[in-house]
Amino acid sequence: MDSTQHNSQEANRTFQPNAQDTKALRSAQSKITFAYIAGPLSLLIGGMLLGTIGLICAGLAYRKLNELANKEPSIAQAALKLKKSAKTALIICAVAFVLNGISMYLMYPIVLEMLQSGQYGEAAGSLGAATSAGTSAWG
Repeated sequence: MDSTQHNSQEANRTFQPNAQDTKALRSAQSKITFAYIAGPLSLLIGGMLLGTIGLICAGLAYRKLNELANKEPSIAQAALKLKKSAKTALIICAVAFVLNGISMYLMYPIVLEMLQSGQYGEAAGSLGAATSAGTSAWG
């Protein structure tokens, strides 16, 4: 009876994931979540930096999940599921990075001309004309 209890305890130990692997899995999941948020948000605010950070986080998570896919079966199964999400996050952030890069390339001559001429009011468009006419609530 003692030998069966001892064998069952050993079996439970072999199937329990390592604490370090579980921590790495949670870390990869957090990085994927950040990448899912950072990609579209960088398109909204026009941030190359945010898109780059999201791309780096998704890449690090994908690399860590590749390592975890070769571990114990319970960790490997979760890592394979998250690996699909990491691929999607990589694609989203890469597309956002490319679109932000194209936008920056197209806007660079306009911003450079504005800085050289000193006419910053043109950047706001008709916003300056509407407020100077006195149609605001304060004026």
